[in-house]
Amino acid sequence: MKMEKRTFAKLGTTLLLALIGLLPLTFTSCEDDETNEDEIQVEGIYIVNEGQFRANNGSITLMEPDSNKIYPNYFEDINTRTPGDVVQDLSFSQDNGFIVVNNTQKIEIVDKESFETVNVIKPLSYPRQFLPIDQDKGYVTNGSSVDSSRAHILVIDLNQYIITDSIEVGRGPESMAKVNNKVFVTNSGGHKTDNTVNVIDASSNEVIETVEVGDIPTDIVKDKNDDVWVICKGRAGYQTGGPTPSKLVKISSGDYTTTRYDIDKISSFGNYLLDIDSNKETLYFAGEKGIYEMNISDSEAPTEPVIDRIPYGLNVNPENDNIYCLTTGGESKGYVYRYDQEYQIIDSAQVGYNPNAVVFD
Repeated sequence: MKMEKRTFAKLGTTLLLALIGLLPLTFTSCEDDETNEDEIQVEGIYIVNEGQFRANNGSITLMEPDSNKIYPNYFEDINTRTPGDVVQDLSFSQDNGFIVVNNTQKIEIVDKESFETVNVIKPLSYPRQFLPIDQDKGYVTNGSSVDSSRAHILVIDLNQYIITDSIEVGRGPESMAKVNNKVFVTNSGGHKTDNTVNVIDASSNEVIETVEVGDIPTDIVKDKNDDVWVICKGRAGYQTGGPTPSKLVKISSGDYTTTRYDIDKISSFGNYLLDIDSNKETLYFAGEKGIYEMNISDSEAPTEPVIDRIPYGLNVNPENDNIYCLTTGGESKGYVYRYDQEYQIIDSAQVGYNPNAVVFD
């Protein structure tokens, strides 16, 4: 994926805040002593920071990979307010960014170049992830299923920014992957449990298949063969019927048959715990002891991690295959750790509270 240049026309003295508590290997903070008219060109690597529940301190951190500059509260400094409470997801279409804010129950739509808000979609009951389908339509997973009722994919008109339809899916829909004209949706169970993936025909907005995988499927990626891989955390000991094993499940996008791999029990509380390299051949996923690597042709899952750090979020840079591991800090801000293809740490930086994902654009 080619990273696009960004132009920032509204840079105030608060834009580049000093980072505290950085580890010895760090990204460099950028200080701005210029006027608001100055423009800075950067490439976009975005950290999604959930914030602390009910504290309204979710944030988006922007990193410039070439110069190692970091903009800790990018959305807030452009828009003079935080994005809201529990920033869950960030996705980009051709022109806009879509920031899903879970506990504020909205999608904040920003201009892709300026990052200024252009519209807001609300109220939503429990939004989790946004996926652009084409230039006119997007999907958002929505619904906690606290009452055990089934939840929905909301269909968004990207021209008018309104909800035009809803698609009933399983409990707690979480992550999505688009394969040609099909959208695969993981149903994590919300505050209950689920073990299914729904397949939606994106032309008709109808569920055409339901595939059983492992318990609590959360994240999903597509490989080079157009098959999809799902990471399933398994039920926790406090859940009815738990604990159950964690699994990695491959679904054939052609006939929906599954291949299941037992993996080390996932101990992370995060949801975005699976990604794939630029060649779409090597999977990286979280487990009990850290981050594991597995080729899509392997017959067994690995038993030892390649990185011994447990992530709250995990992503791979599609340009250079650097691995980004996000960790939480409880009452303090979390960190992003960057590793090379030999699993050696390159650098690290403190970011926002509870960082859950890295978005490359």
